[in-house]
Amino acid sequence: MSRITTPLALLIAMAVALSPMALSAFGFEVASAATAAEGDITWSVEPVPTADGGRRTFDYTTDPGTQINDSVLVTNQGTTAAEFLIYATDARNELETGAFGLLKREEKPIDAGAWITTASDKITLEPGTEATIPFALLVPSDATPGDHVAGIVAAVLTTGDQDGAAVVLEQRVGARVYLTVSGIPDVGVETSGFVAGFTPEWNPFAPGTMSVTYDVRNTGNLRMDVNQKVQITGPFNIPLGEFTPEPISNILPRQTVRVTSQVPAVAALLLAWSSVTLVPGAIGTAGTPVDDGADNTGSAPTASTETPDAAAAPAAADPAVAADPAAVAAADAPVIETRETVEFVPVTSSAFSLAVSWTLLAVIVFLILAIFLVYRYVTGTRDRLYDAIDEAAEAARNDALTGASGTRAGTA
Repeated sequence: MSRITTPLALLIAMAVALSPMALSAFGFEVASAATAAEGDITWSVEPVPTADGGRRTFDYTTDPGTQINDSVLVTNQGTTAAEFLIYATDARNELETGAFGLLKREEKPIDAGAWITTASDKITLEPGTEATIPFALLVPSDATPGDHVAGIVAAVLTTGDQDGAAVVLEQRVGARVYLTVSGIPDVGVETSGFVAGFTPEWNPFAPGTMSVTYDVRNTGNLRMDVNQKVQITGPFNIPLGEFTPEPISNILPRQTVRVTSQVPAVAALLLAWSSVTLVPGAIGTAGTPVDDGADNTGSAPTASTETPDAAAAPAAADPAVAADPAAVAAADAPVIETRETVEFVPVTSSAFSLAVSWTLLAVIVFLILAIFLVYRYVTGTRDRLYDAIDEAAEAARNDALTGASGTRAGTA
């Protein structure tokens, strides 16, 4: 169950203080509607419980061309009546954080979010009341195999004033929809945009920090976790540093996550090669140590939830939909073919960069210059000394020759 509570005054202040990027990261959206309300609004959105108990997410496995009927429960747990916008949209991973997110309301869904039709698109609930909203999920006959992820959202619009202009905040709570369409699984992960840079310390003899940035993309059709390891080596394959970035959990098919890591205590040996090893795995394997020799063959669960104890429940278990033949067919649909034998293959990417301590380089240049000046001074002094000796010897020889010539002349 998803739940959120906040005073409207605080929401308005947040709309003024936070940037649209920050709001988007928290599931908020800046819109252009105009509504006003007072008091506290608290609500939850969750799947309607089945005969087996509550569900945390909607989890389905079905064939293309199947319709699934189910219901979502919206509860107003606050102290004031509120109007909720109800809609479905596609899920995504936030690029910078990898967090699970949903498209903005004004963005048109093109995947599972577009296949869901809710019986109501707007409801008003009094405090302490709830509404069961039926919806239909019609899987196209040409739907691709694998995982398709969406969310069913209940949103509240609140309005404030900033510098004479209306500021509207959309706050959303959603229930996740995980749909697996039967077929042949395809798993893969790749990196792109690998950039590495070295930042030295002012102390010329202290190691610096290597920063690496790269994009991780799920190229397959199944959700997965990705563990990572970054290694830095110098000339002659000298190990300079190693770092384990946070694993990427629940990266959705065809989604990209940007990873930025800082590897400390890297020696400045002029040249450095940075490499990252990505080890994809089934949902639930995040945090597994990266071992190049590990067996990466694993089972990707067909209907996993965010917590291990949250068991998936088929749509047909809900009495409200059990009589629907399409829903029963969806519950009995075959699991995606050969999913239990999926092999997750690690990939490695690397980048080259300079690893130079500029202060150490300046010291080296200064020492070379000093040595050069001392050498020039010593060799210049030696040359002058030799020249002086040669001049003295020449003068002595000339004096001796002059003295000998005078003596012969006197004798004659």
